Amino acid sequence: MAERLIRAIDCLIEEGGQWQLRPHDIAIAAGRITALAAPGSIAPSDNDNVIDGRGLIAVPGLVNAHFHSPDTLIRSSAPLLPLELWSLHSAAGRERRSPREAYVSAMLGAIEMLASGTTTVLDHIRVSPDIDGPVLDAAASAYRDIGMRVVMAPILADIPVAETLPLTPTDIGGDDIAGWGRRRPLPAGDQMAIADGFIARWQGKSDRIHCALGPSAPQRCSDDLLDRIAALARHRKLPVHMHLLETEAQRAIGDRHPGGTLARLGEIGLMGPRTSFAHAIWLGDADLDRLADAGAGIVHNPVSNARLGSGFCPLHGMLARGIRVGLGTDSCCCNDSANLLETTKWAALLGNLVTAGPERWTGPARALHLATAGSADVIGLKLVTGRIAPGLAADLTLIRHDSPALVPLLDPARQIVLSGASIVIDQVLVAGETVMQAGRASRIDQTAIWAEARELAAARLSDTEADYAMAARMAGPITRMRQRLAKERAE
Repeated sequence: MAERLIRAIDCLIEEGGQWQLRPHDIAIAAGRITALAAPGSIAPSDNDNVIDGRGLIAVPGLVNAHFHSPDTLIRSSAPLLPLELWSLHSAAGRERRSPREAYVSAMLGAIEMLASGTTTVLDHIRVSPDIDGPVLDAAASAYRDIGMRVVMAPILADIPVAETLPLTPTDIGGDDIAGWGRRRPLPAGDQMAIADGFIARWQGKSDRIHCALGPSAPQRCSDDLLDRIAALARHRKLPVHMHLLETEAQRAIGDRHPGGTLARLGEIGLMGPRTSFAHAIWLGDADLDRLADAGAGIVHNPVSNARLGSGFCPLHGMLARGIRVGLGTDSCCCNDSANLLETTKWAALLGNLVTAGPERWTGPARALHLATAGSADVIGLKLVTGRIAPGLAADLTLIRHDSPALVPLLDPARQIVLSGASIVIDQVLVAGETVMQAGRASRIDQTAIWAEARELAAARLSDTEADYAMAARMAGPITRMRQRLAKERAE
């Protein structure tokens, strides 16, 4: 018996790489789709909650495979600069967060994601200056309260910032940067104890909250920390998610290891199917082959890559090798939205500029796959969400047929992806529950959250003036480092 029934709705279902629009009744019980049937063939019981699907299109809920919730509270506060310079500004705004700030910041992102059709997110959550259990708990509570599906991946890093950049004395010159980036984070063992405690408190406590381990990036983690992460991931059977070779500077620091960054990760045991990498821009053909052989996944973040000027992700080379790929928005401080549908449009089109021949372009149909089943697979939820199919979670985005960009409706997948913000979302379901309708969250008072967020953001930015001053002092050395690396590459 169904607990909820969606009657006579047009379902956009992927079959063999093609998206087909077909009318169905959707039966839902215990949060999962129990049946797809011809319209009118499933009789509702007296207790069924029925949605009239006429005039609506059901698409799989989008899956945002790379996001940083703490940055939502300081959205757009960092200027348009390359990553190493941008990070100085964004880091200043996220220092010393209270649990309440973490809760409101995560809630802000969840509201925006649900309103734009995203039902699942991997939150690569950065707590500065050190990982903190109560702050992590607060963010997880926000997702629980609003009803969104989440993979919580606490960021771990134990190398001082100054040691993660290939700065030379010439780069530093005469600038006074004494003390910058020298603070040593918590020891690896202490960080792992906090992460393990968080996972013990949340993993399995809700069917919508999942956990992963989130090393920040290889250059920011000692071998000891990465060894501990690999061991805990094996013990708890957890996914691992980290940034990878996002910029030329990261490539330079990684190449100090014999064989490079990927060889190092392979030696430690972090190159398997449970591992996903965000960005993965500065890769060569041998790197792509290694990733394909290992079965690791990639999360493509085209909007933030462009916003930060980091480079072009070799998406075509990844897909041609069968590498599993998903999509992410990245943070609201380097995107500056959490709208995955917008990111999907970028993923469909951006590679056309660097990929010869339209037969090799990604296209909207493939991009929609990356934003749904592809992302779910990469973050370890392939058997949970990402498709409209019996047995999977009823994570659905219901779009109005009378959306301006869908009239006339000639190619549903193409129009939904390429029209982006012009579509009108009627409601969003997670585990069969309507958690967003007509742009309003069903479980929480989003107007109150927005009001509190404005107050917290104003106080936050006024309290970090000293941090922003240090960011300005580091601009010269980092700019010279980037110029030197570009010159060395050209030579």
